[in-house]
Amino acid sequence: MGQIKTAAKLIGGAQRPVVMAGHGISISGATEELRAFAEKADLPVAFTLHGLGTLPDSHPNAIGFMGMHGHAHVNRAIDECDVLINVGARFDDRATGRTDMFAPNATVIHIDIDPAEIGKNVKTAVPIVGDAKRVLERLTREVKAAERAEWHARIAAWKIAPPAPVFSPDEP
Repeated sequence: MGQIKTAAKLIGGAQRPVVMAGHGISISGATEELRAFAEKADLPVAFTLHGLGTLPDSHPNAIGFMGMHGHAHVNRAIDECDVLINVGARFDDRATGRTDMFAPNATVIHIDIDPAEIGKNVKTAVPIVGDAKRVLERLTREVKAAERAEWHARIAAWKIAPPAPVFSPDEP
């Protein structure tokens, strides 16, 4: 089975998937392809700093900015996702924090034109080397239509009422 078919099957079986949208989407002119992919599979989309604007903030699948300067509800969605689809982004420390604790429950699909980036910082289960526009076109054809209202509602609830911070008993 090819990598795109493998990715589509993983996405189809996911309960809590999240797309990590990076700069590669803009570089390849793949904003429409990202929109079509996110809509067909009803995927929440988180943005790296350079991925901002690849899907309008007002789009129902856009959940917000991720990483060290990002939104708590977005980072929580990534922490709790079961499949993470990275499209055109490096897993740099500003997006991930500690890589050993990033998306701990997720099977990672990494789509990037630069093969040196795949698996460099975060263990990747499904590596796909290619231009984001072309890969998203093919992946959208392969992925099954889905509806993930419950997962979107959980993420929205975290945005409205974020969890209280948890402090370690060792902290002063």
